[in-house]
Amino acid sequence: MRVFRYWMSVLVLGLMGFCSPLMRAQGAENNSQSATMSDQSAMTIGPGDLIDLTVFHVPELVLKVRVDSNGVVSLPLIGDLKLAGMTVRDAQLLIARELVEHQLVIKPEVSLFIEEFATQGITVYGEVATPGIYPLMGPHKLYDAISAAGGLTLKAGHTVIILRARRQDREEVIDLSGGGSIEKANVAVSPGDTIIVSKAGVVYVLGEVNKPGAFLIENNTSISLLKSIALAGSTTKLASLKHVMIIRKSSGGMVEIEISLDKIYRAKASDMQLHAEDIVFVPLSNVKNYGAMGITAAIQAALYSVYAVELH
Repeated sequence: MRVFRYWMSVLVLGLMGFCSPLMRAQGAENNSQSATMSDQSAMTIGPGDLIDLTVFHVPELVLKVRVDSNGVVSLPLIGDLKLAGMTVRDAQLLIARELVEHQLVIKPEVSLFIEEFATQGITVYGEVATPGIYPLMGPHKLYDAISAAGGLTLKAGHTVIILRARRQDREEVIDLSGGGSIEKANVAVSPGDTIIVSKAGVVYVLGEVNKPGAFLIENNTSISLLKSIALAGSTTKLASLKHVMIIRKSSGGMVEIEISLDKIYRAKASDMQLHAEDIVFVPLSNVKNYGAMGITAAIQAALYSVYAVELH
């Protein structure tokens, strides 16, 4: 008898040791699902979405059902309910209210989870190749959404703004610059979120410089006139350093500012900070060479050539 009791004790302890990890794993899975469901509380249900519904102690309402094209689901015991356009939280309250009104459950505990999103995608716009709405199913990262939109353009800035579907009152700003961690910047995104990729500041240096073109302003801060000239490979031997023109956008239209680059080189004038979208035009030393075309037309022609290079 003692031997029998001993082996029974060993068997019970062994089963307890075997079941304990399973119970812990099941508990962790339930906690994870609960966290995900709570995160979905502000998300909107749409036609075609697959709903995972659980009403505790009501086996008939433990099921998965898809929202039809009219936004309606047909539920046992309750009937047809229009859930499209409602948040997950409001849909849970509606189902609970219907159960009480039908006198089926006194205090219903309703859990609703959107397992598949059919209509609600992630919106990506700003400086990406193909802005639009992308139906990314399941959990995804920021870089997945940007990749789906064709990747960043050459004019993309380092800042990305995410408008969360479940927290529309607050925007999340992500820094994509090299100074931050890639893993930290690659945050999770959910259906209904909106991603806005910022545009980097650009200045154009045209005319009598060795490498005319558009130059990005790093970190959207500022860039000086001398630095922009240096980035353009410096001026040519035919450049007029006394009549450099800066064309700048203002509320009243385009403003022309004439700068003597020669005085800045000789430290008789201070360097000038440029703004985003400024155009720096270095003319020929003999302005008459422009003929009837004029400096304005020369700037437009130079700008056209820069844009043509960028488009190709």
